[in-house]
Amino acid sequence: MKKNKKEKTKAQKIRGHIIRIDIVIALLVVSYLMFAFSSIPFIKKWRTIYIETAMTTMTHQWLATMFLPQSVIDEVMDNYYAELAKQNKLESKWGDGDDKPIQQNGKTDAEKFFETYWELDTPEFHSYLSSHPELTSNGYDHILIEDLDMNLNLKTSEGDTLCVLNTENKLLILGIAGSSYVGKLAIVKDPSLIFINKSKSYGSWGQEIEGFCQSNNAIVGINGSRFRDVGGHGSGGVVVGAMVIDGQDYGNRPRKLYGAKYCGMKYDNRFYVGNYDANTVSEYRWGLEGLPALIVDGQNAIDTSMFMGMQPRSCIGQAQNGDVHLLIIDGRKPGYSIGGTIVDCMDILQRYKCYQAMNLDGGSSSVMYYNNQYITKSSSATGRGRYLPDAIMVKRVN
Repeated sequence: MKKNKKEKTKAQKIRGHIIRIDIVIALLVVSYLMFAFSSIPFIKKWRTIYIETAMTTMTHQWLATMFLPQSVIDEVMDNYYAELAKQNKLESKWGDGDDKPIQQNGKTDAEKFFETYWELDTPEFHSYLSSHPELTSNGYDHILIEDLDMNLNLKTSEGDTLCVLNTENKLLILGIAGSSYVGKLAIVKDPSLIFINKSKSYGSWGQEIEGFCQSNNAIVGINGSRFRDVGGHGSGGVVVGAMVIDGQDYGNRPRKLYGAKYCGMKYDNRFYVGNYDANTVSEYRWGLEGLPALIVDGQNAIDTSMFMGMQPRSCIGQAQNGDVHLLIIDGRKPGYSIGGTIVDCMDILQRYKCYQAMNLDGGSSSVMYYNNQYITKSSSATGRGRYLPDAIMVKRVN
C-alpha cells in the first residue's frame, strides 16, 4: 500500500514537472510570436532595434537570421534602405548670414569667454572660476581643466558633464550619457583646426588613432572613413569611398556606393553634407563619406522611426557659428554602454546647435583620443579601436 502511494506521489511529481515545463514552453512560444510578429508599437520598436542592431554589423547578423523569419527581417531592412534612398536629395545650402560671427567688441574677457563657451552652465562655472582664481591667472585664453573621471561634476547648460576645457586649443569635451549609452562629445571652437590625414602606409595598412595623433601633432582624434574589411579582419589600408585632403581625392569609390553621403570642410571653413561630385573635390580642404546624413541645414535628415539599431557610433557636425562637433558613443559593453541609435546621435548634436551633421563609420572603429590618451572605450579586441585608413583630427595649437 505504502509502495503504491509512493509510486503515485512520484508519478504526480513527474506530471507536475511536465506541466510546469509545458507552461514555460508555451510562454516562450507566445513571447516569441509576440516579439516576432506583433504590431504593438512598443514591441515593434524593440524588434526593429534588435534587427537593425544585428543586421548592420559585419559579424552578428546571425542573431537576427537564426531567430526571426526572413520576411520580418526583410520588412525592417527594406524600410531601412528606403530611408537611405530618400537621402539622395539632401544637400547643404547654408545661406547668407548663417554663420555670422559673434560680436565681442567692448566686452570684458569674462563676457567674451562665456559667450564663446555658451555650453557651460554660466552661473555654476562663474562660481567655480571665482573660487579657483589660478585658472584665469594667465587670462581666459589659457584655462585648462582636465577632469576625465568627471569628479568635479561641472555641468553644461544641457545637463551633460564637463570633461575637458582647454581654451588654448579652443576645445571643450563633454561626457554624454543616455539610457543605453555613454560617450564623449568634443566641441572645437575653431573649424580651421580640423583636418584629416591618411595612414602612413595607406594602400596596405592603416594606423591606430594614437599613431595618427602623435604623427600629426593632433590633440584630439577620432576615426573617419569606412574601409575594406573582408570578414571583419581588414587591415584598414584602403578607404571605401572618398578621402579628400587639400582638394585631392585619395579614396577608393566603388561604381555604386549605396546610401553614402559626402561631407567635408570647404576652404571657407563651412562643413557641407551632400552627394559626392568629382568636379567639386578641389573646393574642399578635406572630405569623406558616411551614412546617413543626420542634420542638413538645421533640419532632421532621418526618419526617427528608423535607424534604431544600438551600436558604437561616430559622428561629425558643425553649428552655425562654426563650432565643430566630434561625437563618439561607446557600445557592445553590457553593464557599461550597449550603444546608441543614430537618432540618439542626432538628438545629442541638435541640443548643441548642430546645423549640419553626418554619421560616420561606427562599430569597433569608434574611438576618441585626447592629449596622449584614449578617452572612450572601443569595442575592439584591443580596446584601442581598429587600424584605420584615415582619421579626423584637431591640430594642437602649442
